[in-house]
Amino acid sequence: MLCGAGTASAAPPGFSGPFTGTCKGGKVKELSLGIGNAKLEVWKDFAGSGTVCAKTSDNMPGSHWMGVTLERSDWATTFTDSGNYSTYAGIIYVSTANMGPYEYVTVRGWLESGDTVYSEVYGIG
Repeated sequence: MLCGAGTASAAPPGFSGPFTGTCKGGKVKELSLGIGNAKLEVWKDFAGSGTVCAKTSDNMPGSHWMGVTLERSDWATTFTDSGNYSTYAGIIYVSTANMGPYEYVTVRGWLESGDTVYSEVYGIG
C-alpha cells in the first residue's frame, strides 16, 4: 500500500500497483485514445494523504502493447505498467501526500495497434 511521500533524489515509496479491479475515489477524467473504445482513465481519492490512480484499457480482440505512467512533478521517478495485455494496463497509484500548490501528477496512457501508437496525457493537481 501507499507509504507516504518521497524525494526527488530516490525512488519514493508512494507508488503501488498494478492491481486488479478498479481505482478508489472518483473518476476525474476519461480520455479516448482514438481507436475503438481504447481509453485512459484517471481517478483521484482525497481520503488520507490522497492518491491518483490510472489505467489504460480497450476492448479490441487479442493482446497488444499498452501502458500507463504516473509522474509527480516534484519527484524524479516515473512509475509505469506496460506490456502485451488483452484488457488493460494499470491499475497503478501514486500518493499526493506533501504536494505543494503548484505541483501535479502527469498521467500518460498509450496503446499500439499495427504501426501506430495512440496516446493521451493528462495533468492533475
